[in-house]
Amino acid sequence: MYKTLIVEDETAEAKRLTDLLARYGHAHQTEFKVTWHSSAMEMLSDKGRYDLCLLDIQMPGINGMEAAALLRTYDEEIPIIFVTNLAKYAVKGYEVGATGFIVKPVTYGNLQLSLDRALRAVEKNAGRTLTIPTEDGVRVVPLRQVVCIEVMKHRLTYHLEGEEPLSARGSLVQIEEELADAPMVRISKSCLANMDHIQVMRSQEMQMANGEVLRISRTHKRAVTERVTDYLGGRR
Repeated sequence: MYKTLIVEDETAEAKRLTDLLARYGHAHQTEFKVTWHSSAMEMLSDKGRYDLCLLDIQMPGINGMEAAALLRTYDEEIPIIFVTNLAKYAVKGYEVGATGFIVKPVTYGNLQLSLDRALRAVEKNAGRTLTIPTEDGVRVVPLRQVVCIEVMKHRLTYHLEGEEPLSARGSLVQIEEELADAPMVRISKSCLANMDHIQVMRSQEMQMANGEVLRISRTHKRAVTERVTDYLGGRR
């Protein structure tokens, strides 16, 4: 199932896109869970995470091109398919990494071509992402970029590969539950580590690919050793 965002100020056009997505889903044995917003402001206020965005350009207030640029400041991964009456915007769409560009009236044929390309991008970037509500705004981060997550006094610190850490309020227990099927392992009361980033594992510590050394607590050592051994043995 693909969580899909439609941003379109005309109700009839939004319904048409929804119906065409359902037709595509039926033909390809998949499903689209659609959320519709009638303005760019509604889209930018939405705190949800989506796999795909169909975005009208000509809307009152903030137009779709401006909204896409703002969207890219916190989500670099989501494929954007622009829908518009004016083909002149096509080139400009690539400035914000557009995956597709459809000139109205939308037909199943031209939507299918863009969806094929967009869903290939989704699968390429598949894996998980984390939505992190920082003080500077929401950030959507690929899980593969997360080296570890630490907590201190209800404050989570996300250590990222190639970036400065991000900080947000939250519960490590809740994050652990949300990532139960991800390659994360609890190595102490206050730290979750991404097993894909382990470079060296020693008796009481693990060295990560970015050079960080994480301490494994005595109470977690056995479980960590078993989990990491099973994971690495099955994946590498």
